[in-house]
Amino acid sequence: MTGLLRIFPRLSCNSRYVVPSLSSQFPRCSSTDISLPPDIDFFELQKKLEADEITLIDVRLPKERLEEGMIPKSKNIVLEALGPIIMFPEEKFARRFGFKKPALDDPLVVSCLGGVRGRTAQLAMMGVGYKNVRLYVGSFEDWVEKGGPVVYPESNS
Repeated sequence: MTGLLRIFPRLSCNSRYVVPSLSSQFPRCSSTDISLPPDIDFFELQKKLEADEITLIDVRLPKERLEEGMIPKSKNIVLEALGPIIMFPEEKFARRFGFKKPALDDPLVVSCLGGVRGRTAQLAMMGVGYKNVRLYVGSFEDWVEKGGPVVYPESNS
């Protein structure tokens, strides 16, 4: 069992998504049985945000969002804290973040600066039972490159 399998017990070594071995101390696992939803691109994300059809979770540090801006309507949960935070009871989650905790089957999109932390967040959320978590490939860098609007948070919360 690889390190990822110890962290995310719902994953196994039997399917499509390739998960490289984290260390030579663990046996190499070439794939998992987790089936990832399709990634989302700029145009689809823009439409779904405008229609309030998804929750966009930005896993960058608050400092990054303050300095570089953020995609309008995105919510911030830093990747480093995502594991324990996503397990918060609904009331505690809402108090802490100011928005309703997503249900396990709610449509979610995760993003970061370029996509790496977003993929990690996607796998973490799916590992605890979220079923409809998509990655915005290219994330914030792609959003800016394609001319998407950028807003700045009022504080670093």
